[in-house]
Amino acid sequence: MTTNVWPGRKLKRQHQVLIVLAVFLCSCGSSSNSDGLGVYPKAVGAADEASAIQSLRTVATAQTQLKATKEAYGSFDELTQAGLLDQRFSGASPNVRGYRFTMAVTESDYTINADPETTENQPTTGSRHFYFNSSDNAIHVNTGQSASKNDPVL
Repeated sequence: MTTNVWPGRKLKRQHQVLIVLAVFLCSCGSSSNSDGLGVYPKAVGAADEASAIQSLRTVATAQTQLKATKEAYGSFDELTQAGLLDQRFSGASPNVRGYRFTMAVTESDYTINADPETTENQPTTGSRHFYFNSSDNAIHVNTGQSASKNDPVL
């Protein structure tokens, strides 16, 4: 569908939507009675935190499955190679949606930390640090530094 906007020129519907979106975004940024686009990084940070929390749960489930089949917990690479985690988690300390995941593993237990870390591809992130271990099966949170089992439960 096309519409005459200027004499002799036609715009497709997608271009019209982009123009309306651009005008809306400009009005958000220039509004004096709201935060405008300043809320965007906060919203992205909250989404990244939610993603990190869900990722901790996903890794915990993968560890439980690996322990049941191999009788030992595994590293991120072992979990990825077993098909229990996707390739985003490959490597010793993967960065997923603005969070750096680190894991300490023995045959009988494991701990996982998720700490905010911006990268070139992920310029914004959450601000809270998360910790999970196999013994208490709870997510702990710290707002100022890497979390541990001594921090409050989420």
